[in-house]
Amino acid sequence: MLLALLVAAALAPGACTVWLLRRRGWGIAVLAGAGVTLALPFVLISSLIVFPPLAILAAVGCAVSALNAYNDGRIVMGAGWMAFAGVCTWCAGWPI
Repeated sequence: MLLALLVAAALAPGACTVWLLRRRGWGIAVLAGAGVTLALPFVLISSLIVFPPLAILAAVGCAVSALNAYNDGRIVMGAGWMAFAGVCTWCAGWPI
């Protein structure tokens, strides 16, 4: 359920951009929506670098989610959460 919410939150700005720009042509609207959607990870990582307490909080949340995934037997999902926890700790300036 959390993964579905994350996907919806990541795709919502791009979908809104396409909807608002559809009068200018679908080609331009789709390109703008794709640009907004693809820029979101870079905005997230730059906000984690600029504000390290947010990165630490995200790392702790990811580590807890990874432990829950490992406990449920979902090894790949746990590894993904731990990879993102590693990125968050790197953004906070902590050595991994």
